[in-house]
Amino acid sequence: MPLTARTRTLLTWLPATVLVLIIAGVVVASLAIQGSWWTEDRPVASDDQRASDGSSMLTDTGFDYVNVAGTFKVRVGEGGLSASELGLASDGEKSAEFRRPVRAVIAAGEELYVLDDILGLTAVGEDDVLASVTFVPDVAGNWIGAIDYLRSLAPDLGWDAAQLDPLTAELGEFNRTGTEDTFTAQIGPSEGPAKITGNIAFDRASGGTFVTITFEPGS
Repeated sequence: MPLTARTRTLLTWLPATVLVLIIAGVVVASLAIQGSWWTEDRPVASDDQRASDGSSMLTDTGFDYVNVAGTFKVRVGEGGLSASELGLASDGEKSAEFRRPVRAVIAAGEELYVLDDILGLTAVGEDDVLASVTFVPDVAGNWIGAIDYLRSLAPDLGWDAAQLDPLTAELGEFNRTGTEDTFTAQIGPSEGPAKITGNIAFDRASGGTFVTITFEPGS
């Protein structure tokens, strides 16, 4: 059936109309994002993002706020909130991988510890107590870089840096005679209001080295 002049006009305008609708949708979405909490320079944390003592909630929404604010805060040991008050299961764990490296501020007793460039963490609750928080720092994935990183933290975290001295030789012996896939070692734990342990692991297959730092309630 031949097309009428009116039909041809409608078909001509249809693509333009669809394009206008698409552009309008993009503009609306853009305005919505611009006015959202995610784009605020200094967003205010809600009750499900920050606990009553200022600690970060150990929940997805709490970690969302950490991603935006760039700082994770928690108190371990005496004076700290219970696991459930932090949104953590009384006997369970919660992990997070941050969208960018963040700063971790850990309070214990009257001490305050700061770790920069943290990529992720795992929090563990036991009997409704925050039993541990293990941090994954953004460290160069080679053995020497990992050892240097732990050595640089030793004075602030209460470790004896001499514990690191024999580890390179022990790793060499592992590579020559060992049969396991992974070589692991630790520095610490420190004594005080927080029990702090540095862990280092070398993977034989990949040649990569991985570091974690664990905070537990101290004495």
